[in-house]
Order: sequence, then C-alpha cells, then structure tokens
Amino acid sequence: TEIYTLSLHDALPIFAHGRPPVFDPTEPEKVGSAAAEMRLRHAVITSVDRDDLPDFGAGIFAGVIREIHARVPGCSVEVLVPDFQGNEDAIRTVLDAGPEIYNHNLETVRRLTPSVRHRATYDRSLSVLAKAKQRQRAAAATPFFTKSGIMLGLGETEAEVLTAMADLRRVECDIL
Repeated sequence: TEIYTLSLHDALPIFAHGRPPVFDPTEPEKVGSAAAEMRLRHAVITSVDRDDLPDFGAGIFAGVIREIHARVPGCSVEVLVPDFQGNEDAIRTVLDAGPEIYNHNLETVRRLTPSVRHRATYDRSLSVLAKAKQRQRAAAATPFFTKSGIMLGLGETEAEVLTAMADLRRVECDIL
C-alpha cells in the first residue's frame, strides 16, 4: 500500500515568507480529482497558513474534504490544519465538512514554543483541539478523531514531554 499526502500548496512556487499566492478556487476539485485518480483509501490534507484569507483557509479545507468524499467513496480524510488564530467559525467550517481526523500539531513543549513557532502559541494550539472535541459533543457530529504531534530533539526535557502529553490528553486528543 502506498501512502500519499496531498498538500494544497504542492503546485505553488516555494516562498520563504510573505503572502502566499492567490487562492485558486478550483483547488478543491483538483485535489479531489487527484485523490480519485490515485484511488486513495486515506488522504492527509495540509497547507500553508492562510491567515491572509477572511476564514483563514477553512473553506478551502472544507471544500477539499467534500470533494474527496464525493469522488472517492470510502476514502477517509485527515486534515492537518493551522490554528486558524483560534477562530471557532473556521474550526466549525472544517468540522462540518466531516473529516475523519482533525489534526493540529502542538509541535513542541510549552517552554520551546516561542522559539519554534513564531506566531502560534502553545495554549491556542491546545484550545483548537479542545474546541474540536467540544464541537463534536455539542453538535452530535459525525465521529472523528483529534490528532496532534510534537517534535523531539529540540532541547526539551523528559518531564516537559510528559507534561505536553498530559496537556494533549486533558483536551481529549485521541492520537499523538
């Protein structure tokens, strides 16, 4: 079995910083078509941060989820999303599209977050995962898993890693 990760920015030129290119409104259809062509059983969708868009790119994620589900019945979709600056409407937009896995990475331990993540915060990342679970309970939404990841080897201590793991568990993160 081959595993492919479809990224919403695969076809975009590499840029070091600044604004990403203008969003292509046909991107969800293109990604859905690619998933169908590859006959995927599981697709992981990620992108660059789209803080330049009013919905922080949530609508793009939602469109891709819907396209994959429509074009590839039975294909599960995992979205690796940015923090959407903690915006609950953006989180809801993505969740309402029905991903099977809602992934937002904590990335590192609390102490190292300012040096590793320049705009994101440790607590906001935890709150994104917590809001996803709260939405699931409140809306009796289609079941989904929350997922997060952390990098190791950046100077964190074992105690800090265990604390980060406990923090993720506290917000009911299902997969680490």
